[in-house]
Amino acid sequence: MKHSQGCANCKAVTTRCLITHLLITLAALSACATMGESPSQKPDIPIRRVILYQNGIGYFERSGIVEGDVLTIQSRPDQINDMLKSLTVIDRGKGRAVSVSLPLEKTGAQQLSELPQQVRDAGGLLDVLRVFRGARVEVDGDDGRIQGRVVGVESMQAGEDGASIGDWRLTLKGRGGDLLTYPVSHIERVTLEDKTLSVGLDKSLDVSLNEGNWKPIALSVRLAGARTHDLIASYISEMPLWKPAYRVVIGDDGKPLLQGWAVVDNVSGEDWNDVKLSLVAGTPMSFIYDLHSPQFMERVDLTPSTRQRAMAPVIERPGVALESEKLAQDYAKKRSARGPAPKAESAPSRSSVAMDESDAPMAGAEFTDALESQATPSAEGTSVGALFRYDISDPVTIPDRSSTLVAIVNERVEGQEGVLFRPELTHGSAKSHPYRVITFRNSTGFTLEKGPVAVYSGGTFVGESFVERMEKGTTAFLTYSIDGNVTLVAERGTSQEGLRLLKIIDGQIISEVLEIDRTTYKIENRHDKPVTAYVKTARRSGWTLRKQPSGTIETADAFFLPIEVASSGSAELPLEWTKKLVRQVGIDTSVSTTVLRVYLEAGTAPPEVQKQLKQVLELKGRIGDIDTEHARLEKQHRDFSQEQSRVRDNLNLLRKSRGNEALQKTLVEKLAKLEEDLGKLSGKMVRLSDEKAGLSSQMNIIIRNISLSAE
Repeated sequence: MKHSQGCANCKAVTTRCLITHLLITLAALSACATMGESPSQKPDIPIRRVILYQNGIGYFERSGIVEGDVLTIQSRPDQINDMLKSLTVIDRGKGRAVSVSLPLEKTGAQQLSELPQQVRDAGGLLDVLRVFRGARVEVDGDDGRIQGRVVGVESMQAGEDGASIGDWRLTLKGRGGDLLTYPVSHIERVTLEDKTLSVGLDKSLDVSLNEGNWKPIALSVRLAGARTHDLIASYISEMPLWKPAYRVVIGDDGKPLLQGWAVVDNVSGEDWNDVKLSLVAGTPMSFIYDLHSPQFMERVDLTPSTRQRAMAPVIERPGVALESEKLAQDYAKKRSARGPAPKAESAPSRSSVAMDESDAPMAGAEFTDALESQATPSAEGTSVGALFRYDISDPVTIPDRSSTLVAIVNERVEGQEGVLFRPELTHGSAKSHPYRVITFRNSTGFTLEKGPVAVYSGGTFVGESFVERMEKGTTAFLTYSIDGNVTLVAERGTSQEGLRLLKIIDGQIISEVLEIDRTTYKIENRHDKPVTAYVKTARRSGWTLRKQPSGTIETADAFFLPIEVASSGSAELPLEWTKKLVRQVGIDTSVSTTVLRVYLEAGTAPPEVQKQLKQVLELKGRIGDIDTEHARLEKQHRDFSQEQSRVRDNLNLLRKSRGNEALQKTLVEKLAKLEEDLGKLSGKMVRLSDEKAGLSSQMNIIIRNISLSAE
């Protein structure tokens, strides 16, 4: 078998080689198409203003003078629907815009449906030869040139020696009626002699390539009323989100330096030259809606009985937009007092963190001052309804298909360095180490979008953090490392406090009690400097945090409790969660004593009930005294018993030896005295127990005779 020159090292040329050549050709075509993707025609009026949002859209405003009666705006096909639903044209002169027109193109599916089936189904060379059966072709290759009509393509499964060949064979019907064969692997060129099929194949390839998305669409705005038009045209278009990035430099004066930049990507299809750029923090609603493609509805054909009307969609009526209160007034005053903002700069240069001439690292304060002076932003903050907008003061130039950084924040903020404990991440009473954090309040006058934060301290990088969206005046914790020199241990317990009496019925006291879940955090600081520690505790539904320390920071889902810990010292932070509950309490509990006293002190008890409850409290007081005395006697009895055991052991040892009769006698007398004392103590304890039982019985009788609803 004879092979083509490009596959001389192969035993058989299969369709894989053809696919490889096809991919190389498509790659070259793709590169050419990409180079020409952006509209090359100079716009009638340039882009003057761009506003980028956090929902994937951009607002574009063009302005300029147009001579004549047509304004042309170029748009890529993927931009056209947003443009159609938002396009606004204003003539600042005596003219006006009267209509907008644009070419209407069929969808790829519609174009393919109009082509012959052979063309629609054609794929690679084998598919083309197979589906073009009957077409007249001319074939050139290693085996010469033949002409004829395509009969078919068949697989050559094995050679004469039985070995698998894996090639294909084309059969043509020659002009004289002969059937001619040609190995597909030897074909170098196939020429379609049927011009209709050739044109159809080109059209099919254009549709498959989606050629319409590679060329711009021209919108023509018809103008009337004057020859010269001073126009403003605005619209929205899909754009990448602008991305914030921040840097926080920790200072020694309690005023960290916060710097912020926005990464802006221009993929609009044309350069932005000296545009007024604004960046919006917030997410206005937007959606995709196809207004460019013709829309058809499949209908039931009931001709001629009646005419059918397509059902219209249900439209939700928009609500009234409410204006939010004006934000950043204090910041605007501060800005106006500062004077006009300096020119916008692109990404901060490496010189902003440069070494001095001696290559010695800058001290912390010097480093912070240098950064602050060399990265002054050129953005003003403005509230727009529920959104916040950064307006870049000086014009910005961003070439098409490029990104740039613009400075938006360069402010000293209120804050300090410290540690943050997250006890919920530690199980049991194990020691936990905190995060090293910067606690700062957003006093910039801006709304800060979420983004990464690089943290610097002492003139060097110390970690990275991430900030969520921050409104003006809110506080955030930027965690950037773990601090192994500060530890926390938690001790937990529960208790109850009586609040008020609700009712007494059948000898049972129903009362409102305060359930207390108490945790004591013991924090140890091994640094040689004091540290401010915050302990995070999540909000608990139905529970109230009481006795909050001064400086507690509240968020929607948690509290951050501060405590100062001295250098090489320790401190304790008590935490109490409380919850009111209705409980049935026993008359013999301390909680019942509290609620009965509170009820009597209120002075609302009927006289007879008041007398009975006072008797109950007197009895409870006597019972309490008995319990105290009984506990004292019980301890004394325990001590005497232990002493008795010790004396008895010593006496047993002495009896095993001779000559200790006097000491033995002394121990025997002491043992007898202890026995006598123990008997007396036991008698007193029995009498106290009997007295308590009698008082308890008397108290229970009184309680059972009371029927009261304190509510």
